[in-house]
Amino acid sequence: MKYDGIFFDSGGTIYGFSDADSADPNHSQVAAAMAERAHAALSWLGISVPLDELTDHVRQLNQEARTSPPGYTEETLVRLLFERLGQDPRNDHIVYVTGVVSGPRFSSWLFPGVAETLTTLSEAGLYMGIIANTHVPGWVMDRNFRGVNLLHHFSTRIYSGDEAIEKPDAEIFRIAEAESQMAGKRLIYIGDRVDKDVAGAEAAGWDSILFRSSESTSEGRATFEIDHWAELPDILA
Repeated sequence: MKYDGIFFDSGGTIYGFSDADSADPNHSQVAAAMAERAHAALSWLGISVPLDELTDHVRQLNQEARTSPPGYTEETLVRLLFERLGQDPRNDHIVYVTGVVSGPRFSSWLFPGVAETLTTLSEAGLYMGIIANTHVPGWVMDRNFRGVNLLHHFSTRIYSGDEAIEKPDAEIFRIAEAESQMAGKRLIYIGDRVDKDVAGAEAAGWDSILFRSSESTSEGRATFEIDHWAELPDILA
């Protein structure tokens, strides 16, 4: 193959977050129900908080997250929520509530051809990994990839919340190279954002693929541009 390894973005590249033909909740619905999930999880632990009060706390903490450094994750949010509520931030409680609050990912959110293409690339022996900007803790991201039967494809998974570094910083690509032991190899990155994904790969000296789910062109910056996952094997062969 032309490349020794490929790393993928997550949201907007693997997940499209909705399917009009599916009965599954879409991404917006899952995000909107965060406070309700927190309420249910806290109630199960015997912590009683009115839902409207909890909704206000979650809204404020989510607003803070937008301007917080990359190391801020939903686990950070839950820990701060416990502090606001005057509750003992026991780690077992924090982890349990975080797993519930973060919410699910569904197979129906995957772009068409994702599972089939990853299987084809795996069978061809191509090394594959993830580099994602996300507020979701890495262990929850792994759980979600396992839930949609994709985790086994990705040997190395680098999440900005765990590393406190985000794309387009080349350092997050260096971390991926080190953990995968692929430094100096022929590597390519695929994502849907020019400013984060293409620019980050460029800064790291990698080739790049723009998956045109949200931007129509990289104006020549990406090595390749595609509209469908089924195009990937021919590019990489």
